[in-house]
Amino acid sequence: MGGLVGRTVRVARSWSAAAATLAALASGSAVLLNSQEAAAQSAEMGLPPIAQDRGLRTGEFTLYPSMGLMTHYDTNLFNGSDKENNAPVGATSLRFIPRLSLMNDGNGNVNFAFAGTGDARLYISDNAIVSDQKAVGGNLNLDVTFGQKRSMSLTLFNYFNRALRTNNWATIETLNRVANDVGARIEFHPGDIPERRPFNIAIGGSYAIDAFDNFTVGNTTMIRTKLAGSWRFLPKTAAVLDATWDFRKYESSTLAKQGLAADSKPFRARLGLTGALTKRISAQALAGWGLSTHSTGSSYNGFLGSLGVGLRASESTRLYLTYDHDFVDSFFGNFVAYHRFGVSLKQRFGNVLDVTGSFGTRLMSFGVIEPKGVLASGLSSSCDGAVAGKSGCRSDTGMDAALVAAFELHRLVGMNIGWNMRKVITNFKVLSAANSSLVLDVGEYTAHEIYATVVLRY
Repeated sequence: MGGLVGRTVRVARSWSAAAATLAALASGSAVLLNSQEAAAQSAEMGLPPIAQDRGLRTGEFTLYPSMGLMTHYDTNLFNGSDKENNAPVGATSLRFIPRLSLMNDGNGNVNFAFAGTGDARLYISDNAIVSDQKAVGGNLNLDVTFGQKRSMSLTLFNYFNRALRTNNWATIETLNRVANDVGARIEFHPGDIPERRPFNIAIGGSYAIDAFDNFTVGNTTMIRTKLAGSWRFLPKTAAVLDATWDFRKYESSTLAKQGLAADSKPFRARLGLTGALTKRISAQALAGWGLSTHSTGSSYNGFLGSLGVGLRASESTRLYLTYDHDFVDSFFGNFVAYHRFGVSLKQRFGNVLDVTGSFGTRLMSFGVIEPKGVLASGLSSSCDGAVAGKSGCRSDTGMDAALVAAFELHRLVGMNIGWNMRKVITNFKVLSAANSSLVLDVGEYTAHEIYATVVLRY
């Protein structure tokens, strides 16, 4: 979740009191109601795969199995800082990543697709708190589409995800969570054959739950709706519409009584163009409006935008530049509005090695921070250069970077070696109400991850 998620501060022995100061938390399930044609597309140009999975054929279905083994080291497992009483703790883990997907040949009017990925983590450490972070997660995605070759189709789906995340303080109580979306999508795409259908409209809805193992006061339910459309008015250029309206409700009122974690009805609508400018350049430009519509406290009401440019410099080189302006749900201030700038470069060497480098930075501004929510937990807050309780008090800068080398050792064997960096800089800190000189959380951290993965596949 990177810098947008913020920090969890340990300020009391009870979990609910500590959880009341969680700075920001991504809302709902990570999976949206996607439509392959109608949803807003990216202008990024990917490299074609080096090796194609063969799969196991049985009738009209094909099974794709794989198994990955990862060694992973995180320099700051709990996102700590030397400026507070939560020094960084490094951790080494072994991760087993099995994957299985099953799909039919797609020649009929019913299209079936299933994919499941596991994530079993074993931490190797003499530190009991670190070793207790071992857990099992993963995701299961199921889509069944009826009438895919007709002018109207119906898709039933279920997207399940168990996300593993340590707390932002050295404790065995984690932020592991389960999210599940179940719903349906209807698409209208008139025309005789799919290749000649310039219009596509998708209407979808789902019911989503988001439940934590320990942080139960953060559990939510949500009704999600989506409208997406596209009009391909040129062979490789389309006008797109992407609108969502969600209805989020917290199952517990514990945090809401402290001025935190208010229910909301976030709405987003964006309209724009996406497609190829030339044979080597693709672009996307979307603009719209968003409302966080929180039941109490401050709400976001402003512009949304997305720009992307993809460049195919050569057959083996891809460059992608992107800018996004959006908002996410937050416990402090109800929302975080951000501007994100990113760049990525993909380079292929021969036909055995792909190297990808990326960097992104996010400029984040929180809504009005409610002092009563902080003071209710025996805390005080401070923003350097600003006044607590005023709009714009807390401003964060998040940075993320990655460098990954993917080797194709054999058609059946692949290997990844990579490095990730995550960092948050902020003017915000949490103080003890009883002792204002005691800094409990400075709200910032720096962490690096190094990993290597071997994947066996068929």
